[in-house]
Amino acid sequence: MFKKGNTGLLQFLICLTFSSCALVQAPIKSPVEWRQSGWVTSDIDRFYQAFDLAREQPENAKKIFNRYYFQKGSKGLKDFYKLKIRSKEKFADFVINYQGFYQSIRADVIHLEDLSLQVADHLVAFQQLYPKATYPKVYFLIGKFQSNGTISKSGLLIGTEILSRTSRSDTTEWNQALLELSLDRGHIPVTVTHELIHFNQNDMAEGNTLLWKSIREGSAEFIAELITGQTDGDYREFKGREWEVWEDFKTDKDKSIWNSWQKGSEQRPQNAGYWMGYTICKAYFHQIGQDKKRAVQDILQIQNYEEFLEKSQVEEFLLNLRD
Repeated sequence: MFKKGNTGLLQFLICLTFSSCALVQAPIKSPVEWRQSGWVTSDIDRFYQAFDLAREQPENAKKIFNRYYFQKGSKGLKDFYKLKIRSKEKFADFVINYQGFYQSIRADVIHLEDLSLQVADHLVAFQQLYPKATYPKVYFLIGKFQSNGTISKSGLLIGTEILSRTSRSDTTEWNQALLELSLDRGHIPVTVTHELIHFNQNDMAEGNTLLWKSIREGSAEFIAELITGQTDGDYREFKGREWEVWEDFKTDKDKSIWNSWQKGSEQRPQNAGYWMGYTICKAYFHQIGQDKKRAVQDILQIQNYEEFLEKSQVEEFLLNLRD
């Protein structure tokens, strides 16, 4: 998942993802156990070992990253490569081209332990809302601005280079695209929580419509907000445009489409599918009296998306926003 920007260059750099994997693996069964083995940052160390060598021998960057980063990487990195990176040559070219950026974030991504307690607190909160939850390993990785978070059977895969900006960041080596795409380092716990929800969507019925995809993504946003107080995406552009997006959604909701509801256009802001699913879940939450535990249980066990949409009374919810 990744939610930023809407220019030609940004579209070249980024590929938004919909995490729809139905996972059966449950490697970690409690937040306590997760704190002992679930926080994996070794790939970042390997990246910078390769990075230092590649800067000295840029003509051999592909071979260096392959030998010291990809071949020695964790299961999470191997999955991230297959899902997102896909080309060692393009990865090496990107990193060397933007080496000033990667060097500038180094001190802020090498050590992430200060955020682990906050993430563990979110896992505990999720367990209280959804006792049958499972807790995958969280792999912190370095990519090339394609995804700040996705999932695989190995666990949660976090594109840490995107989540690296701090008040101390020296952005002199960052071009406009990197500036617009980068997210605050303090946002990492929110992204992890969003992806944790995806990992626990096993009991939600499968489908292929826009409504299904929107609720799958939007539910991860909504439950993450219940836990952290924030959504992973920024939906400020929807302010004042809620009704027109809903009207479009009603027309498209039964179609097997998604990309046009990710990309921004004159018709609607970027990530409209995410926002619409989030809004439906939020409307449902208000209908059941803002009962957090019931909402999480109901959402993560949806079997009929049309029925859930009807129960949400989202149209009435949006009408109240207009008043």
